[in-house]
Amino acid sequence: MKILIVDDEVGLRNSLKELLQESYDVETAEDGEQALKLIQEKSFEIVLSDLKMPKLDGLGLLAKIRELSPLTSFILMTAQGSIEGAVAAIHAGADDYLSKPIEFAEVFHRINRIIELRAWNAKKILSSSEKSKTKLVGESQFLVETKKFIEKVAPVNSPVLLLGPSGTGKEVVAKAIHEANQDNNSPFVAVNCASLSENLLESELFGHEKGAFTGAVSSKPGKFELAAGGTIFLDEIGELQLNLQAKLLRVLQEKEFCRVGGTRVIKSQARVVAATHRNLKDLVDKGLFREDLYFRLNVLQYQMTPLCDRKEDIPLLINHFWNYICEDLGMKSSLSPAAKTVLEQYHYPGNIRELKNVLERLIVLTPQNGRVDVAQLPAEIVNRNTAEVVTPQITPSNSNNEFQPPSWKPGMAVEDYLDHIEAEVLQRAFEIVGENQVQAAELLGLNRGTLQYKIKKHQLSKKKSA
Repeated sequence: MKILIVDDEVGLRNSLKELLQESYDVETAEDGEQALKLIQEKSFEIVLSDLKMPKLDGLGLLAKIRELSPLTSFILMTAQGSIEGAVAAIHAGADDYLSKPIEFAEVFHRINRIIELRAWNAKKILSSSEKSKTKLVGESQFLVETKKFIEKVAPVNSPVLLLGPSGTGKEVVAKAIHEANQDNNSPFVAVNCASLSENLLESELFGHEKGAFTGAVSSKPGKFELAAGGTIFLDEIGELQLNLQAKLLRVLQEKEFCRVGGTRVIKSQARVVAATHRNLKDLVDKGLFREDLYFRLNVLQYQMTPLCDRKEDIPLLINHFWNYICEDLGMKSSLSPAAKTVLEQYHYPGNIRELKNVLERLIVLTPQNGRVDVAQLPAEIVNRNTAEVVTPQITPSNSNNEFQPPSWKPGMAVEDYLDHIEAEVLQRAFEIVGENQVQAAELLGLNRGTLQYKIKKHQLSKKKSA
C-alpha cells in the first residue's frame, strides 16, 4: 500500500510519515503541485492531504487527482470545526476527512477503513466475475490489461469512455464492466446514438409523456429509466447532436432528467459507459462536441486495440466463435487446419466484428455436417494469405539445411498431409535456429503468438522432450 502525505507544515508531514512508514510505503510532498508531479510518476492507493496549502490547495489537488488517477482514495485534513471544508471535500469526491489537530489513532482508523473497503470491492468483483456471462477471449497483453482495467473501474460509479476503431469489442468490455459489479438481474441497456434522428433519440434516451408530439399516444419510459440500478451503454457518442449533448451533460452532472413533454423530475440511477470510434478531442476543437461533456465523460478512459495488433488472440477467437455460432444456429460444421491457418493470418480491417461475420457466413453457407476448406474462404482472404501461410519458405544460407517435404501416401487426406508438412517445417526451423522461438518466428514469417499456437497444436514440445 503506497500512501502520499501532502502538507505544507513540515512537522506534521514528517510526524505522519514516521507514524505510517512502518506499515506502509510512504512518500511526502510540501504542496499540491509537488504532489501532482509524484502522482504523474508513480501510483498511490491513498493520498492524505491538507486543505489549505500554497500554490494548489487540497480541493484543487483532489480535482486533479480525479482526472489523473480516479481510483486513488483521498482523505482531506481540515482545521478543527471547518465543517464547510469537510462537506465541500465529500461533495468534490473525497473518500474521508480528518480534523486538525490530528489524532494519530484516528489516522490509522480512517486508513484501515479505506483499505477494508478496497478489499471488499476487490472481493465483490472477483465473486461477480465468476458469474459473468460476458467472456473476453484471448491471451494477449492487451487482454490482460483490459481485464485489469475492468477490475479497477467496476466498483466506481464514474463514467467510462471506451475509444478505438469499430468492431474492436467496446460493447463487450462495457458488458464486462457492468457484470463485474452488478447483480446479474440488473439491466444493461445499449443505445446506438448514430441510429436515430435527434428527436427520436431524445425520446429514446429520456422517454416522453402522452401528447408530447404527434404519435405520442401514451407515455413511455426512456432508456435511462429502464437502466435504473444498472448500466446504460451509449455507443457512438461522437454522433450525438449538440442539443442532446447539453441534456446528457445535465444528467451526468445533476443525476436527474425530465421526459420529453413532462415536468416531473426523474432521478438517474444508471451508470454511464460511452464509446466512440471518433477522436472526440478533434470534434471539440471543431465545435462539434461540447468540451464540458467531453471532460465529464472522460473520467475513466480506455483505448481499444485493433485486432491486427493482437494477432495471438485470433486462433482463440476463431475457436470461440466457431463453436458459439454452430451451437447458436444448431448446425454442425468443421474447419480444416489449412483453412484455419489462412484465417489466422488475415489482418481483419473490420476487427473482431469482421472475423465473427466471416465465420458465420462460412458456417451458414456450408452444407450441414460439412467441412470448410481453403476453397470456401472469401477470395480477399485467400489471395492475401495462401502463398505465405500454406507453404512457408525456409531459405537458409547453408544448402545442407534445405527442407525436403515428406512423401504423400495413398489414402492420406489432403488436410492431414498439409498438417504433417507444417509440423515438419516447424521442427526443421527449430533445428536451424537452435530452438530460438523469436528467430524461428522470423524465419517462418509468423508472429510470436501464432508460432506458440502451432507449437501447441503439433505438440512439438512433447516431441523435443521425448
